[in-house]
Amino acid sequence: MAKKKKRKQHTATDLPIILDYEGEPMSVYDPITMMPYSEPPLTERTRFKKLNREQKAAFKSLVVSAITYYWETEKQIPFGESMADIRHWLTEAFAEDYGILLKEDTELKNYLMTLVISSVNKLLKAERQIQEKKNP
Repeated sequence: MAKKKKRKQHTATDLPIILDYEGEPMSVYDPITMMPYSEPPLTERTRFKKLNREQKAAFKSLVVSAITYYWETEKQIPFGESMADIRHWLTEAFAEDYGILLKEDTELKNYLMTLVISSVNKLLKAERQIQEKKNP
């Protein structure tokens, strides 16, 4: 005679496994909630010269604020590696704000260098005027 087959006890496999991740419960079966980060939004990649007037003005104000901050902290004109770091940060910040990733071409580099020169000259002129007011 054949032996009886042993049957496994029925377990509820349709119940989700819940984990406590940084204070927020989440299901193992939901991969979106398991992701510790969100994917960056898709950005449009374009050249600087194809931006409209408002976007160029916003980018210019972003550049001027970055150059002003660098000048106040370092008291140097950004050049070489520091300028490349600033340019990389500016393109990322502009992509976050406007969803447009700028291509780092020669036109953008030339525009940034002219803005650096004019911004530093304005900052030096303002510092000179403050010193003249203190010491007439």
